[in-house]
Amino acid sequence: MLLTRDLVERLESVEVETVARLVESLAVTAVDPVPSALTWGRGLLVATGPRRYVNRAVGVSLDELSVGSVAELGAWFLERGLVPAVQLSSWAPTTTVQALTAAGFAPAWCRSVLARDLTDVHVGAAAGPGGRVDDDVEVTTVTDEEQSAEAAEVMADGQDDPATAVEFMAADRRSGGTTQLLARLDGRVVGCGSLTVVGRSAWLGAAATLTEARGRGVQTALLRHRLQLARDAACDLVGVTASVGSTSSRNLQRLGFGLVQEQWVLLQRR
Repeated sequence: MLLTRDLVERLESVEVETVARLVESLAVTAVDPVPSALTWGRGLLVATGPRRYVNRAVGVSLDELSVGSVAELGAWFLERGLVPAVQLSSWAPTTTVQALTAAGFAPAWCRSVLARDLTDVHVGAAAGPGGRVDDDVEVTTVTDEEQSAEAAEVMADGQDDPATAVEFMAADRRSGGTTQLLARLDGRVVGCGSLTVVGRSAWLGAAATLTEARGRGVQTALLRHRLQLARDAACDLVGVTASVGSTSSRNLQRLGFGLVQEQWVLLQRR
C-alpha cells in the first residue's frame, strides 16, 4: 500500500466519523456527564467523561495548530473537568508539535494505525493462513441487547470498571453503520469485535478476547470475518489501531495490513 497524505487524511476522516457516531449513540443514554463532541478543524474535540474511553482531540494531525488554537483546545477540555489531550500522528506539521510543546503537552502513550487495501486481491486469498485458528471458533453477528451484553462481558474482562465496558458496547451496537460480532468456543462467548462502515471505508474496533481463550485464533477468525463483511459492503479500505508491537498488530499484519502511522496521545502537563 502506497503511503500518501491522501491515505492518511482518509483514515483520519474515517476514524473521526466513527468516533462521532459513537459519541452520538452514547449521548442517548449516558448521564453524569453527557458525552459531547465539537467539530474542530478536520477533526473533533471529544469529551465523553472521566471514566470513559475517549477524551481528546481526534483527526487533527494534518491541521497546522497555532499557539492560539492550542489554547482554545485546552480551555475546552478544562471547562469540562478533563485534562487537555490531543491525538497526533507522525504526519503532524512541525509547527503543531512546537505549539503543543510550548503549551506543556507531552506524550503519554502511543499506538499504531494500520490499513488494508481490499481492491487488489480477494480477502480469503490475501489473508493466507493468518496464524492458527482453532476449528471450533464460531463467529456470529450480534443481533440483540443480550448478545451485546455478552460481548461487553468479554470487553470488561480484567478491567477495573466493567460498567464502562457495558455502556460502551451498548453504544457501539447502536452506532450507525456498525456491526458487532461474537466469537464462541464450545458454545461459550470468548471474543468480540466490531466493524463500522463509512462510505467505501471501514473501521475495526471493540475487539477483545477472554484471557483463557487467547492463543487459539479467536481474533484472527474475527478479523477474517470482518474483512469479508467490509468487502461485501463494497469497501476498498479498512483501518484499525493496535498497540505497538502487540499480538493484535502481528495478527493484522499477517492478514495483509500495513503500518500507516504511529499515533501519539499528548496530555497537557501544566
